[in-house]
Amino acid sequence: MVGVASGCVVLAGLAVMLAGDRQSSPSTTPTVVEASREPHGPARSTTSSSRQATAPDPASTAVSDLIGGQQAYVSGNIDASVQQLQAAVDANPNDPRALNDLGQVLVRTGRAREAVAYLDKAVSLKPDSWAYQFNRARAYEQLQQWGQAVDGYQVAARLFPDDYATQYNLAKALQASGDLSSALTAYEKAIELAPGQSDFQLSYGLALETANRRQDAAAAYRRYLELEPDSPQAERVKAHLTALEKAT
Repeated sequence: MVGVASGCVVLAGLAVMLAGDRQSSPSTTPTVVEASREPHGPARSTTSSSRQATAPDPASTAVSDLIGGQQAYVSGNIDASVQQLQAAVDANPNDPRALNDLGQVLVRTGRAREAVAYLDKAVSLKPDSWAYQFNRARAYEQLQQWGQAVDGYQVAARLFPDDYATQYNLAKALQASGDLSSALTAYEKAIELAPGQSDFQLSYGLALETANRRQDAAAAYRRYLELEPDSPQAERVKAHLTALEKAT
């Protein structure tokens, strides 16, 4: 019937759009939420001797590559972004920012299997980071490894309980894992935190139908139409709502 965008991505350090991938047409495109984390200062510097300049300081080079990779991503040059972020990780393998950003760019390009190792390490270095936990869970979601995705989103939700994107992604992962009851609770929390997010109402309505709660599903679809009366799929939602109300 109708589909909604699922999954949010947070790139710590990258000033990226977060709701830019949210779509109102049937889709499985990740939904993203804007985040800008941990600004970095200028980096590259050299010292000189009487003979020649020494090699650039590795730490400065790593930061320079990190910034370059972030800027390349924002400008849309994904290949250059991956290349520079990989260089940043190679120069400083224990920088969770570089590990996270590289992992997320890989996730965004459909390379979640490669990304997991980098995101696992970022989380191991900074387990109390909501963004890193969230991003790793998103990679597992893309791989349809629902147990790990649920675990990651649950940790992220404990670290940032008022984030609507975390609750929504948790709900989607719980539903995919077969835990419909817990998924409904998470959808309700996401809607409570962001009542104006129309696609949340669609996902919630579909989950309610799966739970055979047709009247509640109809209420969710009506709320969607209140929020998005002129959306491209409004007519389909209206038709589905009419059929649902006749069946109840």
